[in-house]
Amino acid sequence: MSRTLKQLQADSEAVSQLYAKRCDINRDDDWQLLKLQEEVGELGSAYLRMTQRGRQKGASLNEIRLEFESELADCLAQIVLIAERFEVDLDGAIERKWFQYLDDARAAS
Repeated sequence: MSRTLKQLQADSEAVSQLYAKRCDINRDDDWQLLKLQEEVGELGSAYLRMTQRGRQKGASLNEIRLEFESELADCLAQIVLIAERFEVDLDGAIERKWFQYLDDARAAS
């Protein structure tokens, strides 16, 4: 299933609200950023395990790969939640920050 960034933001917000209610969490601005930091740490740990520089904890390489993918998903979801909270147009921001270089490269060739 594919979602636009706007849909991804809205759906991630809905899931995060469920999580906050279930776990009795106040998702204030600090929480948003600190949660992203937590998820990036978990991604780093999964990466170390995937590249066999961390404890395998009895997991198969396939299980570790799935963990890595899940942690990437967690990081992305937290980023889009921050964008949702601060009303950031991610499409526009990526276009402005990243894809300008494609335009520059095309113009130069």
